[in-house]
Amino acid sequence: MTLLMEKKLVPLQCFLLLVAYYVLQLVASDTISNQSSNGQLAASMNKDWKAPCPPDWIINEEKSKCFGYIGNFRSWDESETYCKEIGGHLAALTSYEEEHSAQKLCGKNVNGCWVGGRSINTTVGLSWKWSDNMSKWNESIHAVGSFNSSCTSLPCHVHATVDLCTLVSNGSRSLVTERCNTSHPFICMVEHENKCYYLHCHREYLITLGVVSGLILLTTFAIVIWLLAYRRSKRRRKSRKLSNPAASALVPPSWKVFTTEELRSITKNFSEGNRLLGDSKTGGTYSGILPDGSRVAVKRLKRSSFQRKKEFYSEIGRFARLHHPNLVAVKGCCYDHGDRYIVYEFVVNGPLDRWLHHIPRGGRSLDWAMRMKVATTLAQGIA
Repeated sequence: MTLLMEKKLVPLQCFLLLVAYYVLQLVASDTISNQSSNGQLAASMNKDWKAPCPPDWIINEEKSKCFGYIGNFRSWDESETYCKEIGGHLAALTSYEEEHSAQKLCGKNVNGCWVGGRSINTTVGLSWKWSDNMSKWNESIHAVGSFNSSCTSLPCHVHATVDLCTLVSNGSRSLVTERCNTSHPFICMVEHENKCYYLHCHREYLITLGVVSGLILLTTFAIVIWLLAYRRSKRRRKSRKLSNPAASALVPPSWKVFTTEELRSITKNFSEGNRLLGDSKTGGTYSGILPDGSRVAVKRLKRSSFQRKKEFYSEIGRFARLHHPNLVAVKGCCYDHGDRYIVYEFVVNGPLDRWLHHIPRGGRSLDWAMRMKVATTLAQGIA
């Protein structure tokens, strides 16, 4: 389960990091593009302005609009796009005061500066509107038929066949018309309540993006740490469970699960002096004394790389079901990387096989009655 969660988390992390990277690249490239398009204004926006408008911009009497001159020569559409990028539009001149302010900003540009007026064809003829789609065209100030035109070609005189836009100039007429695809400097207008100037807006985007990216990375990091800690804890619990099979009911609770160090201690490191007589091919049997003073026999089984710890403890657990007075009691067991040990109750007279097949020193051979009794009691214990 944990491994599956980790595998699912890796693509998510990569995706979030890629998204954050590309958004940062996009914002950064957009900022650099804006800076290069008007270095003076971009540099001025590096400061936090307390004034209602940026330097060299002016505000109208109602304190609701900021007007700024952009000296780059662009078409009307390109100029409108530029103004939108800084949170505004080409200037909409709805009063004489705003018109005079625009003329002042345009200065001595003989050919005029783009503002937001653009021609539209309607069912009643030629009409005009401002690019912000909110400001109303004031007929009392700018009558449709009162425009001069700097376009002298025939299509300009037939308004329906050419796209016309408005320029503010310092001539006898404040507004003149021109084909929208010609290039002029322009005047942008930004609502004072919703102003957003170049790096000011981008700085807000970057801050927001940085906070969101930081939260994503922090959350991802926390999840990874939690998964690693959970996996480590799970391994520890599993290790404890295997190292203490009595707790998992693989062996009887009354048995002791010995460590190799404990067995070496009670058998004096499996010394020859503690070895008991028997078949050494199976691993050998050693006598030992437990800390409580009781004497035990430690049977070392032949090393096996095939029987695992769980299988060994499961097999030992089956001995727990064997109860008979004539069967030697099992005290515990040990498993350590293929080394297997069984700790028995110590029998003073030695193992049964010696009495059945050999005559111990100082003893006598078992008669048939005794051998039959051994066989029947053994069968009863196993049954």
